Amino acid sequence: MILIAIGSNLSSELYGNPLNNCWSAIDFLKKKFKILKISKFYKTEPIPQSSQPWYVNGVICISTDKSPDEILEELLFIEKKFKRTRNIKNESRVIDLDLLCYNNRIIDTLDLILPHPRMHLRKFVMQPICDIKENWIHPKFNEKAKTLTKKLANQKIFNIKM
Repeated sequence: MILIAIGSNLSSELYGNPLNNCWSAIDFLKKKFKILKISKFYKTEPIPQSSQPWYVNGVICISTDKSPDEILEELLFIEKKFKRTRNIKNESRVIDLDLLCYNNRIIDTLDLILPHPRMHLRKFVMQPICDIKENWIHPKFNEKAKTLTKKLANQKIFNIKM
């Protein structure tokens, strides 16, 4: 299973509000990958807590013959189309695309760590993964997505009604 997280907490001049940014990013991703499943979208508080706007977050499951590095390159290219800037860690963003896992491979290079090293600490990632496949097993911790999500009960997320 190949999973990509999608998030936004700023409006963009090109695509509008954060939810529209996420759907527009999915439109770009459809041109490069076969999208198998899309989670629900959630409104989530920033982590670490701050005064920045809350986020819209979701996860998609894709199929592709591209390598993890090629996927990462595509994600960064799409972020550039949205005029995403990276100046300060954890800053607000018009779009954020993260490769979360790639067929349960464990990768640790300068450019890419898989599975994503903090995904299990973020309900805004784990809950959407549960929407896709709650019995997915984290390759490093050997725990199901639904078990990891239950451990994050104190983090606030709200389902966005479509």
